[in-house]
Amino acid sequence: MEESEYNERLKKIETDFEQSKKQLYLDYGMSNAIFNKGDIIKDSRWVMLIERITVSKSFGLPQPVYTGTQLKKDLSPRLDRASASIYGNNCELVKSAPTINPTS
Repeated sequence: MEESEYNERLKKIETDFEQSKKQLYLDYGMSNAIFNKGDIIKDSRWVMLIERITVSKSFGLPQPVYTGTQLKKDLSPRLDRASASIYGNNCELVKSAPTINPTS
């Protein structure tokens, strides 16, 4: 085996390892998401409509990050369409997203 072949194979192993770790972070974080897109949730700062769910590993174990539009008390969007993010599940469900019945 030549040194160049060794370096290529090592680089591939390292790349595959990093991709596998990233997928594990994503799988773990998403498996802990208890809310869905379209749900309305609130924490101590704001009420928001979830438009996207991602994963963050900033605070130890990977956790879900809910991002969406901030809502007013009457659950209508704010005029400035400000967005917000809530990390983890330290919030409560205000209203579930409407479910669509595929048989209708």
